[in-house]
Amino acid sequence: MEQTRQHTVEDREFWENLYQTKRTAWDLGQVAPPLKTLMNSPYAMPKGRMAVLGCGNGHECLFFAERGFEVTGVDFAPSAIRSTMDKLSKSGLLGKSAYLLERDFFKMHDYDGYYDYVLEHCSFCAIDPSLRRTYAWTVRDLLKPQGKFISLWWLIPDKQGGPPFAAHKTDLFDLFGEFFNIEIAYEPKDSVKDRKGHEFITVMSRK
Repeated sequence: MEQTRQHTVEDREFWENLYQTKRTAWDLGQVAPPLKTLMNSPYAMPKGRMAVLGCGNGHECLFFAERGFEVTGVDFAPSAIRSTMDKLSKSGLLGKSAYLLERDFFKMHDYDGYYDYVLEHCSFCAIDPSLRRTYAWTVRDLLKPQGKFISLWWLIPDKQGGPPFAAHKTDLFDLFGEFFNIEIAYEPKDSVKDRKGHEFITVMSRK
């Protein structure tokens, strides 16, 4: 008898099932507080084109679009796209300063060099570690020269399996340092309770 292949984190169906069964523990129900703090600080980035990779329920898409950025939310789970679309439609920003792409963000080469910013929040820890170098290449390619990679990393202690998969600060510096100059790096003080001590913010510019 032919066996059905079990879906993995590389498959759209894996993530769609989590959304449909409401097993989205990574979703905070709001924009992550450290990102809001960053954008209300002297280090806030000026408006520009931003890609939000693995946009999920769209909290960050809405936040940056409301601040005047031209935001493109990218996710290959249809339920995530519908959720984000609903938020952006209700805000009146959909099709004006906010757009959506239902696709695998590893397959966006038609947008290479298009964005001023790429935003990372809970995508890196969700992909299989074997794809992390490909992720770094993807971010680099999507950005314009000197474009900025804005990241709120969820650093998971050593553990077996995932998602989320384990990651450490040294992993980030070793992986992204080849392609980016690290301009800002710090541990936020206003992480939600369950993530205190496990989040890290960086802003990097493409070399």
